[in-house]
Amino acid sequence: MPESRLEYLFNCYVENNYNQQEEIEFMELLAQPENQEPVKKLIDKLIRKTGSEIQMPGMNAASILQNILHKDKAVVVSLKSRKSASSFWMRVAAAAVILFLAGASVYQLLNKKNEVGTKPVSINEKHAIVPGGNKAVLIRSDGSKIVLDSIQNGTVLQKGPTKISKQGGLLIYNVSAPSNPEEAVVYNTLSTPRGGQYQVVLSDGTRVWLNATSSLHFPSAFIGNQRVVELTGEAYFEVAKNKKKPFLVNVGDMQVKVLGTHFNINAYPDEDAIKTSLLEGSVKVTRAAASGILKPGEQAILKNGDGQVEIREANMDEVIAWKNGLFQFDGADIRTIMREIGRWYNVEIIYSGTVPQRQFEGKISRDAQLTDVLQILELNNVKFSIVGNKIIVQ
Repeated sequence: MPESRLEYLFNCYVENNYNQQEEIEFMELLAQPENQEPVKKLIDKLIRKTGSEIQMPGMNAASILQNILHKDKAVVVSLKSRKSASSFWMRVAAAAVILFLAGASVYQLLNKKNEVGTKPVSINEKHAIVPGGNKAVLIRSDGSKIVLDSIQNGTVLQKGPTKISKQGGLLIYNVSAPSNPEEAVVYNTLSTPRGGQYQVVLSDGTRVWLNATSSLHFPSAFIGNQRVVELTGEAYFEVAKNKKKPFLVNVGDMQVKVLGTHFNINAYPDEDAIKTSLLEGSVKVTRAAASGILKPGEQAILKNGDGQVEIREANMDEVIAWKNGLFQFDGADIRTIMREIGRWYNVEIIYSGTVPQRQFEGKISRDAQLTDVLQILELNNVKFSIVGNKIIVQ
């Protein structure tokens, strides 16, 4: 069968062998909705090829994605290639379109099985599932709650020397007078829902970024010779230096002790380990009799049910990507990716049939619409259906 004009231009673009007029024509064809499925089939065909490594310049890949999604700004941030000794890696930037897929050379499309009484909806149709944002609840010591995303900027509360104010997605604690060591400690809790994030500056100047489905329990003013807070979920800390008052983060039966440093703790209950990652300074991680001291660039891993502290090097860009408004994956599997997506977009993830065994690399903006993120993943032969607030992975 003779190749179509679209296929001819697609192949020219993959091989980076085209003139200006052909590029304009190709982009016009990509912008036509009726060509979306043919382009996906061409990408799938390209992925299935074996043999020598196929390459496409990153700018070309971003242009294809931009036109497929009909966006002025591609949701993809960058491209990154990775080699694996155990599997064949093809650097097909158009197929990965920011997310690189590593796996077997033969891919199988899984058949959809509709749930009884439901009708899955194609993700090509636009759904009102928007990305998360600055949402949080401040729970006071008396149990009363302040929904921060429903109030205006300015003073939230003032009691004695402590003033709490709000600036956008940031909560600030200011103490105008030294704390009395004999005063009772007053605790607050900042809690983010699924699809929420927030920042807080504590009374000592420490700044904390809370990811979705997380909470920080802390005193309105630090009294005594230690600064102690409790965390669930995930948070990034920039701790104000104070050698006389170490800063302690309690996560269940684990404790992180610092004097002044930058670090991230991921302690979601649906993950298989608590991960503490150090960007700057020094921290000590302790659980029962086990402990370890981290240097910048290292990560302490405490697996559930394991009393050992494992220390290894980690990709800090990936660790704090969420704080910088990105999803970043460095060899992550689909379940890991979907846990992040579920928390950020406040959706339930359901798996139908065999879970695709794929690994992904790359970055996507957390401001991207959910349908756009799923379309990117679908370019790598992972299939999705949307049923209400549920994402079915096939």
